[in-house]
Amino acid sequence: MFWGREIPGSFSRFSRRVKWALTMALMGIFVSCQSQSQSFVWVAGNIPSGSQPTSVSCPGPSTCFVVGQNGLILLTQNGGLTYTPLDFVNGGFALANFNLTSISCPSTLICYIVGNQGLIAQTLDGGSTFQITNETVNGNLTLNSVACQTVTTPACVAVGSNNSMYVLPILAGAWAPVLNSQSSGVGPANYGQVALSGSTILISAQTTTGQGVPGLVVSSDGGVTFQFSPISQTEAPQGISGVACQLSGTCIAVGPGAVLQGQLSVLSWYPVVIPQNVSQQEEFLEEVFPDPSGSFWLTGSSGTLVYLSNGLSQTSTGNALWTFEPQTLPGSGIADTVGSVGCSGDYSCISAVYSLSENGAAYETGAQISGQSGLQVQ
Repeated sequence: MFWGREIPGSFSRFSRRVKWALTMALMGIFVSCQSQSQSFVWVAGNIPSGSQPTSVSCPGPSTCFVVGQNGLILLTQNGGLTYTPLDFVNGGFALANFNLTSISCPSTLICYIVGNQGLIAQTLDGGSTFQITNETVNGNLTLNSVACQTVTTPACVAVGSNNSMYVLPILAGAWAPVLNSQSSGVGPANYGQVALSGSTILISAQTTTGQGVPGLVVSSDGGVTFQFSPISQTEAPQGISGVACQLSGTCIAVGPGAVLQGQLSVLSWYPVVIPQNVSQQEEFLEEVFPDPSGSFWLTGSSGTLVYLSNGLSQTSTGNALWTFEPQTLPGSGIADTVGSVGCSGDYSCISAVYSLSENGAAYETGAQISGQSGLQVQ
């Protein structure tokens, strides 16, 4: 894809950053510039009418899987220009009775999907066939998030309502329920989003009444034991609903009105100062997704999508310094929820948007870096 545009006023923006850096240096604080600001143009993809995409995973260059409500499974192999419906038999989706909530693809051949009724489904052949590996008759059990990795164990973790948690020790293996996650002290809760890095598992949680829990459920040994990593109510007044980590060990946790940075090595959380230009979106923040560039995507209701970049180590005051860039999705509005963002390369991403009152959408984008001729995505 080649969508993108030059950043208007990029020189003046650069000048302001230079002045800011000099000011901080005079105050005795050293700040280094890690990356340039990005400008994204989002374009609606051609997906089946009536689709409600909820989640995206992109395991290879230009290759992404999209899942959603009523058994929706789509595959694009050209970065979102066209989509192919999968698991499509007899004129309808084979998993049409399930609302698919999350997908994670550790390779272009292997993907794991979760959804309501405790569903865990898999493909081991790049989407040619799918198998259901877990299902329950409990209509109140919904798995909300799945995260996978390729090198270390556990291979995947899935979490959901009523403290439900499943671990896949090795890819293409058998899932096993984890029954002791409440030993962290979190109490009865619905698990929202899971992040997986090596043997460390981070889980955001909400009380059964819907209030975000001010902290994260953490396992540093692959799900054998659990602890609770608290976050001040002052820093997360409505609790934490989403968490994601980069391979570097930098993690971001979000909730309505809250963005925090942590490091896997110490798991201490520092508030990220939310600028005024995000004031209209901050109260709708729900989840966060890593970008291959080392940045993050913040998503939520009311069409909320924010690109979070330029992360620096915390200052002496504990505040982490980031750049927030609110995104505009064509046609997206207050009735829409941005459920997920998946990227097949640096700045080449697809966002899944669903709604209770109108058709959902899959938007794709590329970016052009200010001062460069452009960014080509294969």
